[in-house]
Amino acid sequence: MKILHTADWHIGKRLHNYSLSDDFERFSTWLQNYILAEKIDVLLLAGDVFDTGYPSLSSQQQYFNCIATLKKKAPHLHIIITDGNHDSTTALNAPKELLKYFDVQIRSGLTSSPEDEIVEIKEDDGTINCVICAVPFLRDRDIRKLVDQSDYDDRINAVKEGIKQHYQELAELVKTRAYKAPVVAMGHLYTHGVSSDQSSEREIQMGHQAAVEGDIFSKEFDYVALGHIHSAQQIKGQVPIFYSGSPFPLSFSERNYEHGVRQLEFTDGELTSKKIAIPKFRRLIKIKGTLDDVRTKLFNIDTEEGMLNNLIELEIIEEKYNPTLHIDIEELMNEHEKNFSTHQSIIIKHRFSFNKEIKSASEMYDESVDINDLTPFDVFKQRLDQEDKIQIEEGLKQQLLDAFLTINEQD
Repeated sequence: MKILHTADWHIGKRLHNYSLSDDFERFSTWLQNYILAEKIDVLLLAGDVFDTGYPSLSSQQQYFNCIATLKKKAPHLHIIITDGNHDSTTALNAPKELLKYFDVQIRSGLTSSPEDEIVEIKEDDGTINCVICAVPFLRDRDIRKLVDQSDYDDRINAVKEGIKQHYQELAELVKTRAYKAPVVAMGHLYTHGVSSDQSSEREIQMGHQAAVEGDIFSKEFDYVALGHIHSAQQIKGQVPIFYSGSPFPLSFSERNYEHGVRQLEFTDGELTSKKIAIPKFRRLIKIKGTLDDVRTKLFNIDTEEGMLNNLIELEIIEEKYNPTLHIDIEELMNEHEKNFSTHQSIIIKHRFSFNKEIKSASEMYDESVDINDLTPFDVFKQRLDQEDKIQIEEGLKQQLLDAFLTINEQD
């Protein structure tokens, strides 16, 4: 029995308004070829199928084309898909009844019974080869059904306990059924101990504070296939717990990740798993320095045959204020664009700053934070926290925050 663990496809992703649809197409082709070559029996997709809850028609078309091609080339393949924090339960469940006739199982949104999440992979004679506990993304509204939050001091503990109880209940069901086949649990969540370069992902539930411990996963599970963290890695626990990572870079902060999937193989009751590297389809390049430094680096970028166009982010930092810098940058970008045939690179983001200058809203945050995901209150608080020109006492800072909230409520 061979199982391929994938996650975080993020179909429809746009990087600074540049579509990554070609990146997904390259991955889809690679995936099809790998599954055929290695005779994979089961494909797992642990959440974040789409990048948004309301995927475009073109994104849905890519999704269905990928599934259709996989099933056409490998009719024996079992496909099991769970949702992530980016996905809409309604959007994923819409084709659920149709897709199950093609042996594509979708689990999106919590149901009234955990038994609905148990998928048995069987032979034609009914023999169970493996069992997948396909746990969907547990949203706050789902967790409220799992625990009495009045028993906890805060929502964070309630979230952790809700997730823990759900996996414990599944483990009890598995134990009661006494399967003779390997059992794999899926999930889309955040665990303690992950390393993700401060993560390019928007945090789930209540952020890192609601992270669960690896030991919530019972020994009834032979392997735990997780999604949400885009950096592939193992988590400490009682059983093998892995994030497969995303199949290709979805932000500039992920440009140095080693993207891949994980292959599981059960032979004579023994589990082995290994990371399978996915070839790079394009390079994401960040160039930082003075205007002169950036110019030199920009026009010395190497091209690689067969790769998609390089995507570039420029960060220009000058020591002294220059009111015409933006004009110089525009001229540089125009010159770069005219020479596209030599470097095959596209500048999709640029920004500039001056040392000792008060930062703009977009520059107050790490590159992994998308300014579009922040509220006005988030930006205002960060601005106060980074004030270094005058000393603001904590009492006054709190008064300013309260006043800001009051003004927004009046709007």
